[in-house]
Amino acid sequence: MITLRTWFAVAAILYLGFGIGLLVVPAPFMSTYGVELDGGGQLMARILGSALASQAIMFWLFRAASPPTVTPVLATGLIYNVVDLMVVLAATLSGTMNAMGWGPVALHIFLAAGFGYFTMVARSSQPAAA
Repeated sequence: MITLRTWFAVAAILYLGFGIGLLVVPAPFMSTYGVELDGGGQLMARILGSALASQAIMFWLFRAASPPTVTPVLATGLIYNVVDLMVVLAATLSGTMNAMGWGPVALHIFLAAGFGYFTMVARSSQPAAA
């Protein structure tokens, strides 16, 4: 069974990979998925990349935290991945992204499942309110 510490490390590595790709080489990174970026698109991709890289650092730093402490971080990861799953799924189904778009769809399902699982575990470890 994967531990919360390991989960945060896995999430950090995945987020950092996408974050660096979007931040440093947004046009080539997105061309993998059949998406062409103009100047504004590259700016928005870099903004997303910086956010993902920041989240990666946060996940890495929270590896040693106790489950009740990280419940908001886990819930936020769950919400982000469910929402972005819908965006990426719609883009892949509509042809905005090519067949490589199924990779991020699968990745968001994996991340949403992991964040959902650990959110439930963390919530169940909190003491009941009086």
